[in-house]
Amino acid sequence: MKYDWTKYKTKILELKEILKNKNEGTDVEVSLVTPEDPDFDPKMQIPYIRVKYYVDDHAHERKIELFEHYLQKDIEEIIKLVEFFIQEFESEIDSSEYGGG
Repeated sequence: MKYDWTKYKTKILELKEILKNKNEGTDVEVSLVTPEDPDFDPKMQIPYIRVKYYVDDHAHERKIELFEHYLQKDIEEIIKLVEFFIQEFESEIDSSEYGGG
């Protein structure tokens, strides 16, 4: 579902800054990637949040697409939503790595 993400550019850049500092010192690396970034995955078509969760000596990765209905929310709501998705991802990985499935 492609949309004109540039009309949310100010909010996306603010979110990018917040996320850059959010998980320092943890096993999770979170970054917001836009189509302007050199490491943007062209299959994605819209900005996304890349989450890398490091377990032992390897990383698991998930991309959370920033659909327009997310970007219509205020920053605090978006952060809460992203934190929920990250916790859910961590739980899935922990479950599979440490004896769930």
